[in-house]
Amino acid sequence: MRGMYGATLIAVLGLVGGIIAYIGDRIGMKVGRSRMSLFGLRPKHTSVIVTVCTGVIIAGASIAALTIASQDVRTALFHMKEIKEALATSEALYQSTKAQLDEVELQLKEQEKQAAELTIQIEEKTRMYAELDEQLQLVVLQRDAAQQELSDARTALEEISERYEATRLQYEQALNDLERVKSELNTTRTQLQEAVAQLAREEKRYESMKQINERLDARIKELQETEERMRQQMAILSEEYESYIRRQESILMEATRRLQEIQQGDFAFQSGEILLATIIDAGMPQEQVRSELLTFLRQGDRLALDRGASIDGKSSAVKVQSEEHFNQVVEALTMQDDKYVVRAVSISNTLVGDPVIVRLVYFPNRLLYRKGDVVSSTIVTSKLPADIESALLELLQEVSVIGIEQGMITKADGSVGDVSVDDFLNAMAEVRRMRGPVKVNAVADNNIWTAVGPLKVRLTVEPAPDETAN
Repeated sequence: MRGMYGATLIAVLGLVGGIIAYIGDRIGMKVGRSRMSLFGLRPKHTSVIVTVCTGVIIAGASIAALTIASQDVRTALFHMKEIKEALATSEALYQSTKAQLDEVELQLKEQEKQAAELTIQIEEKTRMYAELDEQLQLVVLQRDAAQQELSDARTALEEISERYEATRLQYEQALNDLERVKSELNTTRTQLQEAVAQLAREEKRYESMKQINERLDARIKELQETEERMRQQMAILSEEYESYIRRQESILMEATRRLQEIQQGDFAFQSGEILLATIIDAGMPQEQVRSELLTFLRQGDRLALDRGASIDGKSSAVKVQSEEHFNQVVEALTMQDDKYVVRAVSISNTLVGDPVIVRLVYFPNRLLYRKGDVVSSTIVTSKLPADIESALLELLQEVSVIGIEQGMITKADGSVGDVSVDDFLNAMAEVRRMRGPVKVNAVADNNIWTAVGPLKVRLTVEPAPDETAN
């Protein structure tokens, strides 16, 4: 249908141009025969002017006919620059917004995890503190009970002492009266023996109470020492607990400060961002592979320095994750063959002024898509230009993500996908022209290899499957 439309348009343009040329020729011949003159010029010059004006009319009529007959021509003539600027702005804004959203979500998850760990540690310390407090309360109760027993024992001892003193006085009184009551010795001997026996019993009880008192004093002293040790241990634990709380608060404040720096600071590189990619022929001697990787990293240094990253006191800005990691990559590439795509990927967010830490990721060269294979597709239901443009840009972004995930060599801007502006605009026009939902396919424009970029695709439009349309 579209081919017939173009052929008809060309035929009409040819017919109109031929008619105008014929009329111009007839007018030129008539002017030449009549020897007419315009603006005082010679007839020959007048005939030339008529011929030139005829050519101008033919060109103008052709452009006017194309403009009236084709929406694509009008778009190409009057809106091409606006469309290119809108495409570039939309793609940059989408990539920036998506990267920032992913980073904020990751930072929030890390902070929530750290806060949960800190909460668990604080709860554990609080539980230990409560257990120690309960033990201290128990020791205090035991001490109070022992002091009460000691007080009771002392009261009983005082009573025994008083009774002993009274008995002793009675005994002395009895000795004093012994001389006077010798006549009553027989009658009072029994009383004296009883008094002596009672005195012995009281002395024995006194000694027993004295021993109990000494044991209670020792127990109280032991409890007092235990209480003092518990107080010292509580003081140490309280100091350790307060120190722990201060350390945790310091860690939390540092994490908060770092988060604020991350949220307010300018990023030189995002986590997971590809700094640079190159192609290395694997299987070379180890020293040669090492040399090419070091050259590759120096190129990354220049890029990182241009974007604001730096290492204090050095003219470089890129650090490899570890020397062991670098040596492992060198050894792996030495033992392989064929071409390999090597990427330097940032392992964390890097603020301006900080060094960028990278890991080296390598992919073997392999055939990803054959010419004509569908890389990705999407269904477009809206006919609004803005919605169509957004859907096509999302499709191209998905193509780029697929290529990066499969290890393709990236361009300088970090992308891998490529589609011509004309193909993009033609696809937009085709989507608007077709009725109902349509399916837009991103088709490989040639054989796509990992180490041969870019991932060049062309966009094809076809009616959506029936189940989608319904």
